[in-house]
Amino acid sequence: MAEPPQQPILRIETGAHTAPVARLATDAAGRLLASVSDDKTLRLWSLPDGTPRGVLRPPIGPAEEGELYAVALSADGSRAFAAGSTGRAWDGFFSIYVFDTQTGRLAARLPGLPAPVQHLAVSPDGTRLAAALGGRAGIRVWDARSGRPVFEDSSYGGPARMLAFDAQGRLASTAADGKVRLYDPRGRKIAERAVLPNARPFGLALSPDGTLLAIGFEDRLRIEVLALPDLKTVAQPDVASLQGEGLPAVAWASDGRGGVQLYAAGYARNEGATQAATTGGAALNKQTEAPSAGGRGIRPPSAQPEAPRPTIAPAAPAVALPRRFVIRRWADFGLGPAQDIAAARDSIAQLLPLPQGGLAFAAADPGWGRIAPDGRLALPPRPGTAEFRATGDSLAVSEDGMRLRFVARAGLPPLAFDVASGQLGRAPQDALMTGGSDNGPGIRLTQWRNSSQPRLNGRPLPLGEGEFARSVAVLPDGSGFLLGTDTHLRLFDARGSLLDALPGPGASWGLALAGDGSLAVAAHADGTIRWYGLAGQKIAERAAFFLQPSSLRWVMWTPEGLFDHAASGGQELVGVHLNEGRAATPEWASFQQAYRALYAPAAVRARVAGEMPRADVLAGLRARIGHTPLARAGEICAVLPDGSCPALDWQAAVLPAEATALRFSVLPQDRGLGLGPLDVLLNGRIAARIDAPRMVADAGTRAEGSPFQAEVPLDPGPNTITTRLYAADRALFSEGPGLELRREGQAAPPPGAGRLVVLAVGVNDYGDASRNLRYAVPDARTVVEALRTGSAGLFEGVDTTLLLDAEASREGVLKALADAARRVRPQDTFVFYVAGHGVRVEDNGRFLFLPADVGAPRSMAEAARRSIDDDALIAALARIRARDGFLLIDTCYAGQIALDSLSALGNETGRFLLAAASSVQEALDSYDDRNGVFAYALREGLQGRAARDQEGRVSALALGEYVSRRVPELAAEKRHRQNAVFRTATRDLRSFPMAQVGK
Repeated sequence: MAEPPQQPILRIETGAHTAPVARLATDAAGRLLASVSDDKTLRLWSLPDGTPRGVLRPPIGPAEEGELYAVALSADGSRAFAAGSTGRAWDGFFSIYVFDTQTGRLAARLPGLPAPVQHLAVSPDGTRLAAALGGRAGIRVWDARSGRPVFEDSSYGGPARMLAFDAQGRLASTAADGKVRLYDPRGRKIAERAVLPNARPFGLALSPDGTLLAIGFEDRLRIEVLALPDLKTVAQPDVASLQGEGLPAVAWASDGRGGVQLYAAGYARNEGATQAATTGGAALNKQTEAPSAGGRGIRPPSAQPEAPRPTIAPAAPAVALPRRFVIRRWADFGLGPAQDIAAARDSIAQLLPLPQGGLAFAAADPGWGRIAPDGRLALPPRPGTAEFRATGDSLAVSEDGMRLRFVARAGLPPLAFDVASGQLGRAPQDALMTGGSDNGPGIRLTQWRNSSQPRLNGRPLPLGEGEFARSVAVLPDGSGFLLGTDTHLRLFDARGSLLDALPGPGASWGLALAGDGSLAVAAHADGTIRWYGLAGQKIAERAAFFLQPSSLRWVMWTPEGLFDHAASGGQELVGVHLNEGRAATPEWASFQQAYRALYAPAAVRARVAGEMPRADVLAGLRARIGHTPLARAGEICAVLPDGSCPALDWQAAVLPAEATALRFSVLPQDRGLGLGPLDVLLNGRIAARIDAPRMVADAGTRAEGSPFQAEVPLDPGPNTITTRLYAADRALFSEGPGLELRREGQAAPPPGAGRLVVLAVGVNDYGDASRNLRYAVPDARTVVEALRTGSAGLFEGVDTTLLLDAEASREGVLKALADAARRVRPQDTFVFYVAGHGVRVEDNGRFLFLPADVGAPRSMAEAARRSIDDDALIAALARIRARDGFLLIDTCYAGQIALDSLSALGNETGRFLLAAASSVQEALDSYDDRNGVFAYALREGLQGRAARDQEGRVSALALGEYVSRRVPELAAEKRHRQNAVFRTATRDLRSFPMAQVGK
């Protein structure tokens, strides 16, 4: 048998689903929710607040391999069952994966299924697992504990849709052949009925008392309530005023006061509301025909003949997407009055009753939401991606392909992105930007928008089964055109002959061509904009850009895995998925975890321009990511003022109010790359860097390390602890155990500002005339003074330390950092500014700051011993407890230090970082005979040139963005080149004030 693809696969990771959510499941207590999606992930969430709990990843492959359409949880939530288009690419059959939700590991699988799984259900007693299969494969039931088959029924005339167990162990199912079936616990069919002629039942829900079965239809706005066990209709709830293609989702749910309500949804929308956002919704089922059927057809059921492929064609509206898809709620077991709840912007695939009352729903927005027991929308779906379905026509590109204009979501202003500078901002109208066109010399495309039968000069173009066209761009010279569909980019010549087809990451909602048409840009359904070369009648991806609209963080990467990201972060939004075996848990590493190995902004820009990067970048990481050391939770306790340390649980959420610190251990496992340090981050900032403990060989081939021991002082209010364990070369780290704690009786950090604590270092005199500088000392003084002046009325006080020339020895700088660690409190803001020489160690890419006493080293190894390396800086900064921190690195170099190295320093500390890298000659030539350009730009920004809020405050984010733009401008005025880099590595972008300059 074959194995899953072994090449690294790049995937988006936003902390939420990036494609329609197909199914949901909950544990018996209603504390854990599982969701699955076309994006090939299973996600766990806490209820009722929807906090993310983890991501479970199955083996995946190209096209739909790995898409998940079904999920179920064991009663205690310890096991998750997931399936869909799973395993066929290498097994020839489909599988159900069984995950351990505590460890996230793949524990087992049930292989050998003849069709994709559409729905899974676990019996209330936890002993049975049932699956509804596509094609005509029917249903199968297993012992949920052993995987032993119990019974099956393959005599279905169409795909099985959904199924449910009642308290007695009976099993009900629906199918596209029009029938509802009921089985006893041994698999004997009790009843079978075609409820409506020529209709396709889909959703089903058993009433809490087990006497009624509600049925929803995928092609009818209708609900039938059937009696058990004879399946006779006893009620038809009122559906007046609804419009749409069907109500395939149905549920009974408690109102929290002893009453039971009936709910239904799917494609239903309000009559008389504003124009519908779509003509339907995203597909509720995938590949429901026999496995050999190609494509993922999506067409409105009202427009298709009776067939076992119930899919909906989402249109591409030019208007905003309000929550127009409604959930109808009937009181009194469905017999009472109806209420419509505007719940989603796209179709609703499932309604799941929750043990505490109310329900959760799966939507194609993408996302899931929650309805409170009283019928309120308590939690709407929260998409984390751009939504180009409504805005694809806004995509435009410059002549050279290096600038984009687009609208991330309907109703938002246009944005412009410059690849060369990495700048993202509001977009002016630019005549030099062009989009796609459906006409050109000798080419006229018609009937292509959201159609399965586009036409070239009146003649139909062949597409895959069920494939819909979404966008088009005719080549400028009329030699052909590019067609974007739900599944592919297709390149045709002028006669309509297919030259090449490349699978895409979801529908291509927008297309634009740069220059002579040899470069195309596409806006995809997964929220990415991608560049494609069209040379040699072939389509080849060059790069991808992903924007998180809520934060404006972005990340850009090449197919080889090299990446760049926004100054405000974004490196955690994409990662590398590595399949292992057919029954093994895949490995995962975000770009943040592989930052030093993959961060390469210049290479990304060059790739867009058509240059090839260094070869086998990801291939070189293949073996390394799979062998990154693992970290397991050890013991943990809360340190109290009396010195006692009562034990905590790593799953705990409450911290004793008087706790001052956490004391814990982390157990490492070396998987071949050796152990590097363990970093402990507190509330997003580094709190400790602990060297690797002694290794102890175990009986196998891997080595277990002695535990890392840590004691971390806690902040007032909530505390989030995360850990990172590095490999010995420090190029990669794995995420270790973490926890989120709130103090007893406290809901938020206490208000009130702390002090501004500044440590500034400047070295002009190195004792060697060839190395001496002129403006590092004045720059340090200027920055301190600008910070002190701007702090008036903003901080409770200012504490500054200035180390100049001889005072800035290696020992002096580290001692000053240690002193700061003793003085700085959690509520303070800490700024570290350093000006002088910096170098980059070529063999490992590490950053060195040269102190005043470095002397004249004879080798790089000697220079490293006498300097302050990034490890020493990180370890020192880890002991500084300030909630907010800013690192300002103003180093000169002689062609040796790269901004990439400095970015890694920001990534690993979790602090804001603003750095300048210039040549010695540029530093000697000041901007104004007083300061270098970096310090000059800092002074301007702190004095109010940077953006200010309504209270006249300059934030750290505004200062960083201003200086990073201003430094190259100032340098250019002196006919020099100097760049700056601004980075922050925290996922939750929380800025903080740096100066007050008036309103």
